[in-house]
Amino acid sequence: MTLSFSTFYNLPSSEARYELALNLIYDKFQPAHCLIGKFIDSDTRVKTVAYSVNGEKSNYIIYDLEGTPCKDAKDSQSVCSISCNLQQMYAEDEILKIFDIDGYLGVTLRALNHKPIGIMVCLFDEKIEITSDDKHWFRELSLLVGAELNHNLELASQEILVKQLAKGERIARLSSWSWNISRNIHNFSQEMQTLINAPDQDVDFEIFCESLKSKDQKALRVLMQKLRNGQINHIDINVSHRERSQFKGLFRVIGHIERSDEQEDERIFCASVQDISYIYALNKQLELTNVVFEHATEAIMITDHKNNIVMVNRAFERLTGYSDTELLGRNPSVLSSGKHGAEFYKRMWAELSKEGTWKGEIYNRRKNGQIFPEELTLNIVRDEDDEIVNYVAIFRDITDWKRNEAQLTFYANHEPLTALINRRCFMDILESRISENRSTLQPCSLLFIGLDHFKEVNDIYGPEIGDKVLISVSRRLKNGLRRADTIARYGGDEFAILLDATNQQSAYDIASKLCEKLKQPYVFNELAIELTASIGVAQLDYRKRITAAKFIRNAAHALESAKKTNRGNIALHNQDIQNAYLNKIALRDKLRNAVKHELLDVYYQPIVDQSTGKIVKFEALVRWFDDEQGMISPGSFIPIAEEFGLIQQIGHFVLKKACQDLNRIHSLGFSDVSISVNRSVNEFKVSNNQFDLISEAIEHANIPFKSLTVEVTESMATNHYTWKLLAELRAKGVKIALDDFCTGYSSLSHLIENQVDYLKIDKSFVDSLLQDKSKQIMISCLIEMAKQLGIKVIAEGVESNAQLDVLNELGCDHIQGYYYSPARPIGACIHLLEEFNGEGSIGFDLLNFTSNRV
Repeated sequence: MTLSFSTFYNLPSSEARYELALNLIYDKFQPAHCLIGKFIDSDTRVKTVAYSVNGEKSNYIIYDLEGTPCKDAKDSQSVCSISCNLQQMYAEDEILKIFDIDGYLGVTLRALNHKPIGIMVCLFDEKIEITSDDKHWFRELSLLVGAELNHNLELASQEILVKQLAKGERIARLSSWSWNISRNIHNFSQEMQTLINAPDQDVDFEIFCESLKSKDQKALRVLMQKLRNGQINHIDINVSHRERSQFKGLFRVIGHIERSDEQEDERIFCASVQDISYIYALNKQLELTNVVFEHATEAIMITDHKNNIVMVNRAFERLTGYSDTELLGRNPSVLSSGKHGAEFYKRMWAELSKEGTWKGEIYNRRKNGQIFPEELTLNIVRDEDDEIVNYVAIFRDITDWKRNEAQLTFYANHEPLTALINRRCFMDILESRISENRSTLQPCSLLFIGLDHFKEVNDIYGPEIGDKVLISVSRRLKNGLRRADTIARYGGDEFAILLDATNQQSAYDIASKLCEKLKQPYVFNELAIELTASIGVAQLDYRKRITAAKFIRNAAHALESAKKTNRGNIALHNQDIQNAYLNKIALRDKLRNAVKHELLDVYYQPIVDQSTGKIVKFEALVRWFDDEQGMISPGSFIPIAEEFGLIQQIGHFVLKKACQDLNRIHSLGFSDVSISVNRSVNEFKVSNNQFDLISEAIEHANIPFKSLTVEVTESMATNHYTWKLLAELRAKGVKIALDDFCTGYSSLSHLIENQVDYLKIDKSFVDSLLQDKSKQIMISCLIEMAKQLGIKVIAEGVESNAQLDVLNELGCDHIQGYYYSPARPIGACIHLLEEFNGEGSIGFDLLNFTSNRV
């Protein structure tokens, strides 16, 4: 194509660019009709932004996609070309008949994230022959047109956002204010004109200041001078307008000093000016009438300086069963449950006396004798002479929260759909049983069961039926086993069963019986589904030392062998399966060589703050591109690295590379961006000295400790050394993230005792979020709990707008997943930062950007 990027965008308007594109198409193909359209109404219709008939500009049109060749073109990733017989192929498309169209050429226009946003179409009234070169030309032109359309759509979205922000300021009666101290330039948003009643003036600082009462002018000018001199960095002051009334003219000014994004040596004062007259008047009224106290939903108790009850509110009466007359003058110990000893109350009073406040959980007793948990906040009220006047206790019943905590604890050890124990719990049991059987010389067997073609059940009948099948499978398995046997849903459509005191032949017989049970049709109303299962059997040889991981791996290898030979079979772990393991060893050696010669690479996946829409973090992910095998999935080589002791070297390589790349990101002005690195439990051994390794990597890269987050999995919850080390890192500023939360050992007590900064919701929860209501409930509880603990929540694996909407509604802080971007090389990540966090539009080649997606 002879048209260059610069030529296209040097045209004065989008309309001119679209018209040029249609003219180029007409010159090349001479179509009867040619259009460029955008998708509207949830991508069910097309509205043209440019349309020509026989090369002449025509009026805009709107048409439905369904039943048209454009529908197929929209679903295609390439150029769609139909040489003739178009009316016969799309008999329902009346437009083709009206225009007597015989041939078609179309291509979908896509946004930078590959989402379809429009279409470019040629309609021919005679048979056409389109060559591969023609398609390539058409495709290249569509990239320019698509970029223009995407730009226009984004501009329209930004205009809507600006209007919404202005509307929000108007509703809140708030104006934003920025002051470049070095240049002494003040900027107020338009709402300031309304606040100070100066509709026809461009408000500057002097105009704003002169609108205030004289004493407030002086106070504000003094604070501004202190800000200029660097004596203070924050102000919070109430000032009054000269014409202040009861409900207008009292302003609260809150602001702080920030560094300029363009020049670090420049200081910017950012503030908000809000008319709080109504709020102030309302608070005064509430103080006088005691409305807040009486109608508060939380229970409130006030005692005098001797700790005798002087006032309680209605919520307190409802919660405890006591009336105010029954409690006035009495000591709050009347509510004591007896569950807390004298030492507990001694510590509570000591902290209250020292800090002036105390917050925690406590058990109290209702009038009827029922003991209940409550979240209690105690505060001391002092007079002008700093003498204690009152104690104020505010509390709420957290019985439901405790019940939710119990549910979370259950789900930490059980799989929610089938109520079977989950993988983590099963592995703990298996490890313990191996030790017992080795000491008692008792045999045991392990069955690893995989449902055959289960994905087809989900695809054909939907996930609801798929869930019902899994529940039925779990019931049949439980009914076919002894009480001493242990069954778990290992993941997806896989189940693991530990058969106690069973030799290999008995295990094979049980497996055969279970196969027959699982073959029976699964009937739901009038629907009957037939399904088979393959089973791998591994026998514990108590004469050899074996771990739970290796034991289940042997059974998994046997299952894999059974599936390869003939689905529905049973396979015993043997030498042939062992040979498959040797192939894994070969991959291990290749990986060792790649690690030694630094042939690995690090990609980064962005994590977006939902409150700002900006990228705040990147997760560092290792990638391996082998000369012979091409890209090797981390799912293939990371388990090998874990198993054969290479994970520490890989982890240290990723750590150093991530720190260096973060330094590069910070040098470009994105100093608020941080990077997460994953750490395996195998890396946190005493001999590895992770504290020094991580500290040295951070210091060598010259980045702040707070800009690095260490991600660990729940499996570390029982590793006290690891938590001790993480606490030491956290004391230096390093952030801690708990990954794959709720998929394994989710200990809430450990979560509270060992502070973390982030919780990551596992992709498996996000995947079923829309279909599984229990997952939404669980995630909602998790987010609420995290907020109470001051922990940010990151949802990973978000791929759709529907998932994003639900997570936003539940209050999730950060989003990670393909919805925003897959993992990318550092160069592409910098472009992403310019797109998400930059002030201007990104200036990079669309073709180069899209080709970097992996």
